Amino acid sequence: MSTESLRLRLAGPASSAASFAVVYDRHAVRLLRLAFLLCGHQQQAEDAVAETFAKVLPQWQQGRLSEPGAYLRRALVNEITSRGRRRVLEIREERRRSVAGRGAGDIGDQAVDRDVVIHALRQLPVGQRAVIVLRYYEDLPEGEVASVLGISVGTVKSQTARAMARLRHLMEES
Repeated sequence: MSTESLRLRLAGPASSAASFAVVYDRHAVRLLRLAFLLCGHQQQAEDAVAETFAKVLPQWQQGRLSEPGAYLRRALVNEITSRGRRRVLEIREERRRSVAGRGAGDIGDQAVDRDVVIHALRQLPVGQRAVIVLRYYEDLPEGEVASVLGISVGTVKSQTARAMARLRHLMEES
């Protein structure tokens, strides 16, 4: 979806649409990168970012956003987390119905380091993946990660430790 088509889809009153377009221009690329790292698929990332902007627009129009970057990041994480939960339920149902889907893997023999990391990230639970991406890709301090995810700093620390241990294990297997 192009920037222009998203702007047209979000267009409301001229003044708020124009100012929201500035917010979009300022944050869209960063949110798209974050979304890709969280969900691992370009199309899903683009959809999640578009949905996030569409959901945040009414808040913007009502003047409820003082920190649009932080609000957008939190909304995006929530969007991807809820999509991840739905997908986990779909996968469980597919596996329950089909024995053929069990044990199938698509790991390439000659994976590049980047692909190995992304593959390993995809295998982490959504919560751990969010902690790792926000902590190390977005370079947020533990307190801010806790705030974005709505969890305690202690939970951020324990989830980070568990996720890093799991990533090491997954990357050694590749």
